[in-house]
Amino acid sequence: MLKKTPENYLLIIAGGIGKNILATAVVASFKKAKPDANLVIMTAHPIAWQGNPEIKAVYDLNNPPPLYQEVLGHKKWTIFRHDPYLTEDFLYRRAHLIDIWCKLLGVPVSTRQPKVFVTQEETERAEKLLAESVISESLESGKGAPPIKKPVFLIHTSGGAPNQKFPISWARDLPLTTAQKVVDAMNKKGYQTYQIRNINQPALENVTWLNATTREIMAVLPFSDKRLFIDSLPQHAAAALGLPSVVTWIINSPKMFGYPLHHNIEANVDASFRHYPMSYLEKFDITGAIEQCPFDTTEIFDVEAILKTLL
Repeated sequence: MLKKTPENYLLIIAGGIGKNILATAVVASFKKAKPDANLVIMTAHPIAWQGNPEIKAVYDLNNPPPLYQEVLGHKKWTIFRHDPYLTEDFLYRRAHLIDIWCKLLGVPVSTRQPKVFVTQEETERAEKLLAESVISESLESGKGAPPIKKPVFLIHTSGGAPNQKFPISWARDLPLTTAQKVVDAMNKKGYQTYQIRNINQPALENVTWLNATTREIMAVLPFSDKRLFIDSLPQHAAAALGLPSVVTWIINSPKMFGYPLHHNIEANVDASFRHYPMSYLEKFDITGAIEQCPFDTTEIFDVEAILKTLL
């Protein structure tokens, strides 16, 4: 009997690193339905797919290969260039993004668990990075010797692209006044607090800046004892690594983008219609257009509720 030639599929993913990590659950379902298929990913964030055994290869959209010559010209590939964000199911918030994406690919959902793969070398580097960050901060501040090792609290307050118009997004980011109260309380409880942020994002007081790459952030997560995140890279990576975290939500919903593993806290807001000059297909712009904000962001989360959940 002739051996059946494996089918070839190309999945093109538009979007950020968090969307790519979530997509690993979609790919797991796809491979369960089509175990013999060759699946190639094309994305601007190939680092999310490093070490993933369920794909044949990953292409970088920032430096794409001669795609027509390698793929389209052979006419033996199935191309998935759908964006689940543009589907009716997504726009009407009918199901989780993983379910919507699997429906687009024509496969049943077999898992909602994303996956990332961290090497031993990355793990060892992450442990050193945490220690080096505290030592460097202690020396720069003139405190002398580094502090005794404490349990680690990770906080991530701001997401989005480095060049986005608004450095703080009211629609996604944890309000700084709320975050600072949580940090102060956790520090008093004896935690060493690290803030995950880009250089252009606002810094909290009395924290150690975790100036890390995406892969380093993934590797650092297992060394943390408590975690407070927004809907961005760390919450997806923590879910992929099986690390329950507290995640705060404003305009997005954990029913669409979250995971039951986490403790999801949704904002206490009344987002009734106000003023949406920039809205296209969705009610609010996730980057946080200031003129769209319909409420006082300093009052949308209960600090005590966050602390109770963390502790």
